[in-house]
Amino acid sequence: MIKKLFFALLFSVATVHATETIRVIVPYAAGGNTDLVARLYAKELAKQDIDVVVINRPGANGFVGTQEVMSAKPDGKTLLFSGVGGVVYTAVTNPAAYNAMNRLVPVIRTAIYGQMIVAHSSSNIKTFGQLQQALKTRTVAFGISDSTMRSAIEELFPDNPNLIAVNYSGDGQTILGMLNKSVEIGTLTWAQEPRVEAGEFVALAMTTSKGRNGIKSLMEMGYSISHEGWNGFWLPPETPKDIRDRLYNAIERARANKDLQKHIVTMLHGGIAPKQSSEQFAEIIENEFTRTLARNARKKN
Repeated sequence: MIKKLFFALLFSVATVHATETIRVIVPYAAGGNTDLVARLYAKELAKQDIDVVVINRPGANGFVGTQEVMSAKPDGKTLLFSGVGGVVYTAVTNPAAYNAMNRLVPVIRTAIYGQMIVAHSSSNIKTFGQLQQALKTRTVAFGISDSTMRSAIEELFPDNPNLIAVNYSGDGQTILGMLNKSVEIGTLTWAQEPRVEAGEFVALAMTTSKGRNGIKSLMEMGYSISHEGWNGFWLPPETPKDIRDRLYNAIERARANKDLQKHIVTMLHGGIAPKQSSEQFAEIIENEFTRTLARNARKKN
């Protein structure tokens, strides 16, 4: 069933009887989470007589597609659908990307993704508090598969000589590192929650602003640290507010659909973004950029 849905989303273009057609530019290759979420929204928007054509424009960490939207007419016929990495993190080291981020018109955030700090079940570390105590008395090898997560871990445990950070490229390598006991602790995406539920790993904390499935977040534990991946819609620069608001209302109706939310949770191991205004989304983007820039400055010092 999931496989059929995957291919239906991957190759479908919504729909007949549409009264409006818009292009959604996804600045990544087809088949990834951002692309699939865009297609889920396209399918839902078709029910509102909005024909959505999803176009993939991968390249330069998302900036190729972003540039295409930058030069599009501000008539509501072209939107960017991207994630925090393509729009925010690229802008930290790319002045042109930063200029784009500040000129694009945020519409709405659609889905969120998080990571877990986990220990292998064979470890004697079973809680985040026990991890803190262990780092006071002995070395702990920590597998990290995300550069922004590394910054968050360094912020949690600044200048701790007992923390041995080991870089991995994705969940697979991190899991292998914990299985062969190269590392004791690791960060894994929500896609690995079934392995936590099966008892293979013990979740110590969530990195999103709120906890999930009974596991508390770092912020809920009192730390002003969160790492929350997300994606959402933007419009070209100088798009009028009435066009933005009209598209916001249509996409918000899609976001609130229970079937769409179920697919994001069960198929993509994500979470539906909470209802927020376009202004609140813009504030999230600016805060994420400011925090990322500050982390990079601390690392240089």
